Amino acid sequence: MKPLDDSEPTEVGPYRLLAELGHGGMGRVLLGAAHDGRLAAVKQVHARFASDGDFRARFRREVAASRRVSGAYTAAVMDADADAALPWLASVFVTGPSLGAAVRETGPLPEAAVRRLALGLATALTEIHRVGLIHRDLKPENVLLAEDGVRVIDFGIARAVEHPGAAEPTQLTQTGWVIGSPPFMSPEQAESRELTPASDVFSLGAVLVLALTGASPFAGSSTFQTLANVVQGVPDLSGVPAGLRGIVEECLAKDPAARPTPARLIGLLGPVPPAARVWPPAVHALVADQRARIGALLGEGPAPTPTVVEPPRRTDVPATADQPPARPTAEATAHPSTRPTGRPIDRPVDRPADRPAARPSRRTVALGAAGLLVVAGTGVGGYFLLREDPGADRYRTLPACQDVNLALPSYERDPQRDFSVSHADGPEIRCSWTTGESSGAKAESAEVWWNLKTPTGRLGEATDRQKAEHAAQSDGGTMNPDVGDEAYWAVLSAGEGDCVLRVRDSNLTLRVSVTLKDKGDPDTNCRPEAVRIARSALDVPVLSP
Repeated sequence: MKPLDDSEPTEVGPYRLLAELGHGGMGRVLLGAAHDGRLAAVKQVHARFASDGDFRARFRREVAASRRVSGAYTAAVMDADADAALPWLASVFVTGPSLGAAVRETGPLPEAAVRRLALGLATALTEIHRVGLIHRDLKPENVLLAEDGVRVIDFGIARAVEHPGAAEPTQLTQTGWVIGSPPFMSPEQAESRELTPASDVFSLGAVLVLALTGASPFAGSSTFQTLANVVQGVPDLSGVPAGLRGIVEECLAKDPAARPTPARLIGLLGPVPPAARVWPPAVHALVADQRARIGALLGEGPAPTPTVVEPPRRTDVPATADQPPARPTAEATAHPSTRPTGRPIDRPVDRPADRPAARPSRRTVALGAAGLLVVAGTGVGGYFLLREDPGADRYRTLPACQDVNLALPSYERDPQRDFSVSHADGPEIRCSWTTGESSGAKAESAEVWWNLKTPTGRLGEATDRQKAEHAAQSDGGTMNPDVGDEAYWAVLSAGEGDCVLRVRDSNLTLRVSVTLKDKGDPDTNCRPEAVRIARSALDVPVLSP
């Protein structure tokens, strides 16, 4: 929750704005107050949507359908205006953390709580599907743990950015957007196929695994590996207790027709006994903390003192080898000196030892927005934003692939393989090159993935998060001032090329994958080429808008 800047509007429709609750790919979510004092979550869409007349029409239809959804397990729609300068929708404000935040802060939920969670989600989907909507983005951040049960948010509105049945695509859809979050997408969603309500059931299954284990069943080393796991991989259910494993397996069937309906899930899961406190004590403590913070914002008392919630020890699942390993904390992974020393990046002979490391240009072009969009094929583009900040978080934007011109004269761009993703905490792009037939290059192809974490508050926070994630993905590493701030050679997986270099520079990471034309010793052929490409990728000149 962030106070509003003095320069920002204080009202949206009849709602007085109090603070920003968050922002995503479609717009901002603000805490508002109705004339009768009720609190509302007011979602205001981005200006780029507002300029599209077809979007406004779809927004209006989806809001009308959303109003017909019962508020028992959803945040009921209170009001909306599709004709405003920036269309907005207000729903009942729900006090309580998201499932994702609760698991991050208190640990996985016990089986009994997850069974109750699953019943609430299945009931919410029954209502959402009853009025002809498909959620399309059921993920832990869209599931709120209220004091009396679960609430599903953001249903129906994602549909408004799609354009089914149109003769011509609009500016919003012509690059092939896919709405959703990779770890919780269904296979048909990841492949941009037609969706049915069964897609939401697949997402429900993935959400339950996260609630039980703290991890997605399809988590990969990158977004694209995660998508491949969703489509073809076997989900990791090693930490799912036997009492729920069969239900989760049915939900995660690759064939939509093999998944249970929400109504059948209700029969399989329930009933559960009534309870005055439906969640573990640590989750109720988070609910109380949020309520106190809102009270302080409204002048009803002092802000609460921050407290550390100790994740409870799991008692419903034996601590065996089948349990997923504990994930490294930011504190444990942020300091390379505490990790095993990996193999250092070789200093190429063509770079003098006293030459300062290249630093990237800060004149960069912004890509996408927070939330999630997956774009495949040609024409991967970005939204333009020029920002420069002298602080610790060096990077603010990424280029679009068509604006990337690496200093690789022997390579040719391969735009058919480009991808662009925007996560909630920043964008990611993958750009590809091949070598020309007549060139004498040692490599056959090269791919570079840029992943950016954007600042959300304190100076340096994005760098800290990127540093922790970079360390958590490595089996060891080494600080290397010649290639960014630190780098390591990744353990190769199938289809990853002959060498893969991962580099972190401030709040940016690179993944450089090189496939050799003439196989040989990677230490003398592949690795020097990957380092050369990484240096070029960290100094990409891009055009201003």
